[in-house]
Amino acid sequence: MLTLSALLLALPCSIPQGPSIKDLFDQELAAFRLAQEPDGNYGSRLDTAHVLIAMAHSPRAYREDDGPFIRLASEWLIAASHADAESHSKATDAASAFALHSLDTERYAKTIQRLKKQAGEEAWLAWVNPQSEKPAIDLLQELPPVAGLRLRAETCAQAGALLAKVRKTIQAPTADSLLMAQKKGNQFLLESRGESGLWEIFGHPEPGISALAARALLASDSQEVQNAAYQTLDFLKTLQKEDGSIHGGRLPVYVTSVAMMALAAGERAQDQDALGHAANFLRATQSDEGESYSENDRYYGGIGYGGDLRPDLSNLQYALQALHDSGATSEDPAFQRALVFLQRSQNRSESNPKTYKKIGTGEEVRAGNDGGATYMPGDSPAGYVRLDDGSLVARSYGSMTYALLKCYIFAGLQPEDPRVEAVVQWLGHHWTLEVNPGFDTLRDPRAGFQGLYYYYLSLAEALSAAKLETIEGSDGQSHNWRAELQTQLLKFQNEDGSWVNDQAERWWEGNPVLCTAYALSALAATK
Repeated sequence: MLTLSALLLALPCSIPQGPSIKDLFDQELAAFRLAQEPDGNYGSRLDTAHVLIAMAHSPRAYREDDGPFIRLASEWLIAASHADAESHSKATDAASAFALHSLDTERYAKTIQRLKKQAGEEAWLAWVNPQSEKPAIDLLQELPPVAGLRLRAETCAQAGALLAKVRKTIQAPTADSLLMAQKKGNQFLLESRGESGLWEIFGHPEPGISALAARALLASDSQEVQNAAYQTLDFLKTLQKEDGSIHGGRLPVYVTSVAMMALAAGERAQDQDALGHAANFLRATQSDEGESYSENDRYYGGIGYGGDLRPDLSNLQYALQALHDSGATSEDPAFQRALVFLQRSQNRSESNPKTYKKIGTGEEVRAGNDGGATYMPGDSPAGYVRLDDGSLVARSYGSMTYALLKCYIFAGLQPEDPRVEAVVQWLGHHWTLEVNPGFDTLRDPRAGFQGLYYYYLSLAEALSAAKLETIEGSDGQSHNWRAELQTQLLKFQNEDGSWVNDQAERWWEGNPVLCTAYALSALAATK
């Protein structure tokens, strides 16, 4: 175990002005991680339970597949609770039960039940329904700089339990507040157009962002706002090439897909021919027999950016969304071919038994069994986990797992299909709106913010397509995803009506037009 002085060296010398609850938790949890013993414990059984509660209920909602800092600790806690069965304290048993309940209620049901019985109802309810005159952020801010691990862990656990209690009481925004947010967002988009009447980059119309912005405006109930988007639809059709693609010279598949989404949202009869021509282009770009692929090939059924680039789940979900919006059904051969690629992007070895070579190193990558999705077969920007046999598993992460669910639904899979059930279980176990889950944010606190607004849109469209009204968390809590997402988006909207990812600009999310388009379309999908 690290000494107190060594632990404190891992903490900032002083708390910055105006830290967020997320910043405060990140600061504490990173220090706890340094204090973990090789067998997984963070000190006593009570200390370890407190750390797990804090990690599970922090804004980043850590779970066992995030890494050994959770997995080993939970394994140690279970073993220690059995070894301690004859000699226990109510406080320790209650905290241990709540920690395991927070991680996976169903998996640890028997251990949780035993510990709850030993702890008694009063001690258990103190965690489930914590009472505090102070909000969670105040508890963390008031921690003395010289406090030891035990006090820090206990305080973080109390703050986490308070956050869990607050989440249970989230109410959907009123219809008036939602309407006002959408009006302000629409107004921002309209005022952000360049001299061309379109959305520009370096003084030139940018077709991809323009298509996403127009699609967002077309979700408005205002005919005036919808009319303002029609100019973009006309512009997009001028970019259509002989092969049906719609682009300005870059990213032909991506731009064609979002252009089709916008044209389909416009519901104009004069756009149907362009949509049909573009749909045929997307079908032609799919990696299949037409390009001499067979089902044995790693990327069969996928769609990439275009040219000779590798297919990926992000481009595939946009292409399938575009085909779906333009009228294609699950019987379309493109959706059925896509199933091969989709299965290979899922960490479910039963339906994804193959191994792949890691791009760049050639190391063996195999599927895990958490049910989530990666960027492409054997590859994930969220990183990798090395197994005991030396092989690697590409980490599942949020935006791609929602993309997988949506694509499975478009391809006709039913809710009881085990592949769909595995996806939904991963999403429930990693439910959070604070970050794009799955990234190792204890090593890089900003990693989980990458693609955050893309994540919100993928989440809303996937859960809407799957007709899921709630998501069941690993702690047994049922989440009204519509209410929680609406609340989160309204909280992040700027005074000028825009949204922007000020934590991670990767994937163009430093652009407020793009993030505002994502946010407005996500809100539209919650209706």
